[in-house]
Amino acid sequence: MITKNIFKPMGVMPVILLIIFLSIQFCVLFLSSTSAPAKTSFVKPSSEVVVRRGQGTDYKVIAMVKDGVSVEFIEENGNYARVRLANGKEGWMLKRFLSDEPPLRELVVSLRAEREEMKQKKLETNQKLEAVTSTLSQTGKELDATIEERDQLKTAYQTLQEDTADVVQIKTALDKTARENKALTQKLALVKQESDNLKNDNALKWFLAGGGVLLLGIIIGRMTGRSRRRKPSLL
Repeated sequence: MITKNIFKPMGVMPVILLIIFLSIQFCVLFLSSTSAPAKTSFVKPSSEVVVRRGQGTDYKVIAMVKDGVSVEFIEENGNYARVRLANGKEGWMLKRFLSDEPPLRELVVSLRAEREEMKQKKLETNQKLEAVTSTLSQTGKELDATIEERDQLKTAYQTLQEDTADVVQIKTALDKTARENKALTQKLALVKQESDNLKNDNALKWFLAGGGVLLLGIIIGRMTGRSRRRKPSLL
């Protein structure tokens, strides 16, 4: 009856809207408290810190965590913080025992690890630098050898060009000499032919001259013989 008297003057729709509004507010509050991204916190140096089921000393202790232990920070409420342990258990602990900074020993370990990593990277860098330096030196030597070989080839090419020019000149001179020799040979053949012809003409002339002398001698001899024969007859 009391409920009917309360809702009657308000009407049905306002009540429904009020219920929906309250439900939305409840959902928003619930989601904001449960869906907030968790972060990692560290327990500050102390002997041990108590983790309880609720906020206050009246709640049951579920774990004792030592300093430096990392926990998952879920939410906070006043002086208390709700955390999740490594084993999955959730509970409340005093917020003042939590810190965003890791403990000193973890910092030291981390710094040592970073130092060793930096040493290793430095060693690898030095090795790579030595390899690059060696490669650069070898490349420089190969470049010098290539330049020297190029200069030698250039000199040999220039010498070959000069020798080729000399060979061309020599060949031209030889061709000219061969043509001159051929012309001289032809002239010599003509001279020899003329000489042979001249010799033949001289021989013929001498032959004719000798024959003429012989004939003249025969004629003179006969004439002399006749003269001798005529003298006795005259006596």
